[in-house]
Amino acid sequence: MRAFAPSRFLAAAALCLALGGICLPARADDAVSLTVKPGDINISAAYTGTVLHVEGRAPAGSAIVARFTGDSGNLALRQKGKVFGLLWMNLGTVHLDNVPSVCLVAASGQLSDIGGLPLGLEAVRGGIKTHEGQNDGIDLPAELIKLKEHDGLYREAAEGVSVKPDGEFAVDMPIPSRMSPGAYSLDVFALRNGVVEGRVAAPVTVKLVGMPAWIDHMATQQSLLYGILSTLVAIFGGLLIGLVCQGRGAH
Repeated sequence: MRAFAPSRFLAAAALCLALGGICLPARADDAVSLTVKPGDINISAAYTGTVLHVEGRAPAGSAIVARFTGDSGNLALRQKGKVFGLLWMNLGTVHLDNVPSVCLVAASGQLSDIGGLPLGLEAVRGGIKTHEGQNDGIDLPAELIKLKEHDGLYREAAEGVSVKPDGEFAVDMPIPSRMSPGAYSLDVFALRNGVVEGRVAAPVTVKLVGMPAWIDHMATQQSLLYGILSTLVAIFGGLLIGLVCQGRGAH
């Protein structure tokens, strides 16, 4: 049996770090490898979204589903409706459980054709729970998914993954601008005959940098000073707008 060579492992790890991505070697139980670039997403003042480049290798002949997800949690939404058929008003609060913050799915074919429906948005809809007596005949999970899709936080793209005959795959996954700091996961599934034969996951961290990080630190760690500065900014902003309006009115 061949001896393990630590130097080779360290060299490979150093190469992955130098390339600015996450490299996960194939595991014996799934034989799927994965590289994600960039490994982390930095939200600066100029951040307008980014693209994760994902590539790797799966068993030849596999269909591929790539999924970028955030943690699931509870969500409270205000329910609006017409009163007396005239005025739109808040009718109450709707509570939903097990709602993923983000769910972006790309596949090498139609999910219904490759057996990937349990990995798509239809499965997300089925997993969202509403409190009893709150639906009023409305499919709230379906409506929530439409809202999330409009915001770019949910997406399902068939044939978004390119796969070669030898099992090499690649996909560019657009990440929206409306991202919250936290831990996310990029999962790749290899399917054959509708069955998941392999899976590999890479963690992706979204973090604030620069001015957004400074503002967040002020708001959470120095709330009094943050409140004072916010008030001063609002006052000076109002004065500046007033001066501008007066200047235009004088002509």
